[in-house]
Order: sequence, then C-alpha cells, then structure tokens
Amino acid sequence: MSREAYAQFQSEADEDKELYGNPKPGIRFMSKYMELFARCGDFREIKFNDKSNVPGSLTMTVPDNEVWEEYFYGQSQYAVRPIVVDLPGYQTVWFTTTFARVQDRRTRKKFIQIVAVSPLEFLNWVRIFPNAWFPPEFQWPKEWSGFAPAATLLSMALTPNLIRLQAPLWSIPSGDLLDPQTYNLFRNAMWPLMVNPRKKGLFDGTPWTAGVARMDKFMDFAQDVCKTENLEMTMTWFNPGEHPQPFPEFVTLTRPTMVVDFEPMGDPLAFEGNAVGGLIRTGIAMAKDAIEWITYPILNPNDPDPELEGIPVYRNGQHSTIDHGEEVTHIPLATRATVGGKSPDWLNQAIVTGANLLLGVISSAAGSVIPGFPVLQLGIFEDQVKDVVMAFHSQEDLRLAREAGPWRFREAFGESSVTGLSLNAYASMKTTLFDHRGYVSQSVEVSNGAPYYVGRDLKKGKPCGYETPSGKIRVEKLTEISYEYSRTVRGRFTLQIGSGEAEREPGQLALGKIRKIGSWLTRVALGA
Repeated sequence: MSREAYAQFQSEADEDKELYGNPKPGIRFMSKYMELFARCGDFREIKFNDKSNVPGSLTMTVPDNEVWEEYFYGQSQYAVRPIVVDLPGYQTVWFTTTFARVQDRRTRKKFIQIVAVSPLEFLNWVRIFPNAWFPPEFQWPKEWSGFAPAATLLSMALTPNLIRLQAPLWSIPSGDLLDPQTYNLFRNAMWPLMVNPRKKGLFDGTPWTAGVARMDKFMDFAQDVCKTENLEMTMTWFNPGEHPQPFPEFVTLTRPTMVVDFEPMGDPLAFEGNAVGGLIRTGIAMAKDAIEWITYPILNPNDPDPELEGIPVYRNGQHSTIDHGEEVTHIPLATRATVGGKSPDWLNQAIVTGANLLLGVISSAAGSVIPGFPVLQLGIFEDQVKDVVMAFHSQEDLRLAREAGPWRFREAFGESSVTGLSLNAYASMKTTLFDHRGYVSQSVEVSNGAPYYVGRDLKKGKPCGYETPSGKIRVEKLTEISYEYSRTVRGRFTLQIGSGEAEREPGQLALGKIRKIGSWLTRVALGA
C-alpha cells in the first residue's frame, strides 16, 4: 500500500471514528401528533435497550426547568409523549410510559425521570379477532386461520385488526367530531400504524407456515412465527420531509407514520424472492429435517466461513476488541414434542355415526331374537368416542436425541390444544421443539468502532459472529443493542449476540411465562 493510499485510508478511519465512535445522541421530544415540541441537549443521562422481537426500554433524566415543565405538566396529563433519539445511522423512537418529578434536598437538585418503551409495545395491545371485519358481537368463523408465507401470514393477521382499531369500523371515532376527516375511514385505516405492503403475497419469499388465533395478542402470535421462521419485527418511523417515501409505488404518505414489517434474517442463499420460492424452501427444509434424521451422523457438512459471507465477526486473542465476553451453553430440555387434544370435527362425526350405525345393526339383530329389544344409540356417551382418534401427534428430533444421549430430558407438550391432522399441529410441534431446544448464547461488550460500528456495520436482528476462546466462530442474531450516555459514560454500546433468555432476571422470566399463560387462559375462557 502506497503512502497516499494509507493516508487516505487512515483519514477515512478517523472520520468514521469521529462520527460513529462515541456519539452524543440528538434527542427530540414530540407532541401527541408527532410534531416537534423541543430538542433536548441538557439531559443528565440516557440509557436504552433496543431488542430483537421484544419491546425495548429507555430511561432518561432531564432538568426540571421551564421547558420540560411545560412539556410534561403543561400538556394534557395523559397525552402520549413520543421521544426520538438520533445517532449516526441509527434512529430509535420511544413512547413515554411514566414520568416523575424528583427533588433531592441534599443536593438541592430537581429533575424529571422518564421511562419509555419502543414501538413494538403497540403490538402487545392488538388482539387478533376471528373476523376483524365484523362487529365484536358477531364473530364468525370461530377462529382466524391462515396458511401463507410467514411475513404475509403476519401481515394478514395484523392489517385487518389495525384497520378495525384505527378506522374505526364499529365504534364512534375518537378524534374531533366536527372535523369531516375524522369520518374518513380510508384515510384513518392506515394511520398511525400500517404494514409495509412490499414483498407480500406472491412476492414474499419467506417459508410458508400456518397460524390459528382467537383473540390472541398479536405480539405473542408474531413471536412464535418469527422465532421459528427467523423473521425480525421492525417498526420504522416515517416523518415527511425527513425520510424518503418508504413505498411510493403503493401509496404516498403525508403524515408521520409507523411502518410495521417482518424482515427475513435467515440464509441469504437460495431461491427467488417470491411465494413459490418460499414454498419450495419450506418443502426442502422439511425434507432436509427428514434426511438429517436418516443420515445423521453419516453426513456432517462443514459450516461456511462467516467472514466470507460478509458477517461481522469479533475476534478473540491478545489484541481482541472485546471488553467482556460470556458464552453460555444451554442443554436441551426436550427432544420430543407432543401436541393436540382434539380430533378433526369430520372424524368425530364419522366415528359417532359409525358407532350409532353399529349399535343399530346390533339392535336389529337382537330384536329379531328378542322381541321388543330397544334401539341402541350412544346418546350421552357420545363424548366417550370423540377426540380419541388422531387427536394427538408426537415428533422427535432424532438428530438431537442421538447427540444428547439416553439420559436426556425427553418430552414437552404444546401449551395450547390444537386439532390433529392439521397444519397448526405441525406448527405447534415446531414451536414446542424450538422452545425447548439446546443453544449457545453469547453476551459481548465492545467499544463502538472496534472494529464495527453500530449504525454502519451492525443492525439489530442481523447475523453477527463471536470467536470463542477455543477458536470457533459462532454466528447468531444481534438480539439487543444497549446504549448509554451520561457524565461518566460517553456514548457506550453493549451488544447481545444470540439469545439471552437464560441470562434474564427471574422476574423477566416469570413475566414471559405469565404472558404465555394469559394467552392460554384466553383460549380456555372462550372455549377454543
């Protein structure tokens, strides 16, 4: 490398370090209509965790002065207060959930403490109606169901329910009742949230999957699909005049809008990005599973080199840029999944009809021998022959079972009852096996720009590698980006590579289980 080329390279590296190294955030406080209220440069500290497929959180403190007095206590008490945080190549939006005025008599300082959540929290407050186009008092069919490419399936579940809530279809509008635009259902249906219409339907190359829901939280439903099909839920804020139009070929947005999308984060290799390609990929994935069961351990293909695939890899060693690294191996808790509980309705009817027919034949035969013999029918005993044939299905991951050995934990049962001989049963087994799988997680702390930059090289949900002390490189999703800027910490990022579920605090684990139980109780209460 010549001196001129090296000097240019060093100059560009210095510019990147200046821009991305330890950035100070630009913070905007917005009104409930997403209009700028004021920029904030006098904050005391700010911390946030931007998580993959889970709502993140933000905490910050600002001085209790005239500006923030007006923002927090001059507006309507329960008005939504959005916050926009701008970092180089990396913008996040947060929605205030609590704010508190704090006064410390010892230090004679007054400040306002703020807690906020990421936009993914919106999806916790959308229920999947069996039929979003009908009023709540009349819901037919009994359940919402779909079979489509994964991203399209989630769009099919979310879009009608956003329209139901935002238009609104069957209730009095919540805006200015004297404004004619309040009654414009077409204008309001896709605002303030809408689903990205690109790469859906025939243009969706994600694997095909099935889904059934009945008043489930959309977030719970989407998380199951995303983790099994390797999708990333994204919420991208569009602000007219600040951002380019996200999909001008479909619609031109004129108001601040939160665009929901489901982006594939899996193997970039493969097929055309359309529904046919996704269906082929789904079939090959199922065939590959079956082939692996048969051929393991005869075939053991080598893993590709992550760096050749363009994946950022943090190296270990004496000159490593990793400040702190932790690798946790989680042993699988089950290698077999059993799901079900209900036979298909047509099979139940066939069994009841057949049993009654058999009893009728027996009655006729007995009546010819014993005059006056009564006609036999199941009657109150019908329930004894229902849900006994093809009601349950069981599948074992033979590759994992052989690897784990005979002393492994054996079986897990799906939490929600599903109908046998259905695509939903297959999806439920897949989800159950995933929930109890073995996996390796990494927690890596790095200084931004050593050697990759958040916002330039790293993105939440994208693959990221980490070299273990043994020299192996493990590649998993970048599941969390944490950021802190305060008087003692100047723009520090902490990255979580891989699933950090086992490293969560007990309270968080309990909360996650309570949410799943809540979803199950909803189905039980509704008789699903």
